[in-house]
Amino acid sequence: MAVKKSLATLIKLQKSYVDEQRRHVAQLQDRLEKIERDIAQLEIAKAREQEAARDPAASHTYGEFVRRAVAQGRELEEMRRTAADAVAVAQDRLAALFEEQKRYEIAEKQRIDDEAREALRRENIELDEIGGVMHERRKDGG
Repeated sequence: MAVKKSLATLIKLQKSYVDEQRRHVAQLQDRLEKIERDIAQLEIAKAREQEAARDPAASHTYGEFVRRAVAQGRELEEMRRTAADAVAVAQDRLAALFEEQKRYEIAEKQRIDDEAREALRRENIELDEIGGVMHERRKDGG
């Protein structure tokens, strides 16, 4: 009985760890997607500013814009790499937690199967004993 409770408790606890890690992965992926959207928006802004720079009246601010955009692009790219690495690490952790959960579930299934086999074995022994007694009674009575 103690094994049954301890395995059930471990499985429940492990499932909570897996769920928590799934939420963490989702948050990290959301962060990565936001950074990627920011990068795309910066590229759109660069194209728009480049088009606007064709007008001689607006071209004097283009150089400063390009310097800021390049710096921002580098920063965003570094953030993207960091976020992508964090997602990969979190996904690896999730896989490990899920694998551990599966090991517990397999052990629980094995325990249940073993109990069923043992109950069947006991039932067969009991039926054999009943059959033997019935046979002896018939033999003695007949």
